[in-house]
Amino acid sequence: MFRFRFEQVLNVRKLAEEQVLQEFSEQVRGLEAEKERLRSIRGEKEAVLAELLRRQGGSLSAGEIGLAFGYIRGLRQREVAQVVLIADREKALEAKREELAEAVKRRKIMEILRQKKFDQYWKEWNHRESVELDEQGIIRFLKRSGDEKTDHSL
Repeated sequence: MFRFRFEQVLNVRKLAEEQVLQEFSEQVRGLEAEKERLRSIRGEKEAVLAELLRRQGGSLSAGEIGLAFGYIRGLRQREVAQVVLIADREKALEAKREELAEAVKRRKIMEILRQKKFDQYWKEWNHRESVELDEQGIIRFLKRSGDEKTDHSL
C-alpha cells in the first residue's frame, strides 16, 4: 500500500493555502465595499451639484450656496480619503495575492513530489508483480516438463 511520507507536510500546506485564500477573499470583499463607498460619495456629490445647478435659476440665497459648497468640499475630502484608502487596500490585496501564489506553489510542489513517489511505487509494484508472474509461469512450465518426463519413463 502506498504511503507518502510527507503527507502531513502536504496537509499543512493545503491548510495554509486555504487560510491565505480565505484572507484574500475577505480582502477582496473589503476592497469592493470601499469601492462601493467611493461610488456612493461620488453619486452624492453629483446629486448635490445637480440640485444646485437645478436651483441656480430660482431663488437661492448666499447662505444656501455657501452651505452647498461647504458640503461639496466635505464630500471631495471624503472622496480623496476614500481613494487613498482604496489604493492602500489594493496594495495589501496585491501582497496577499503574492502570498497566495506562494502558498499554491508550495502545495503544488508537494503534490508533484507525491505523484512522482506514487508513480515510482506503482512502477516498482508492477515490476514485482511481473517478476512474480514470470516465476509462477516458469514453475508451472518446469512442473509440466517434469510431469511429461515422468510420463515418458513409464
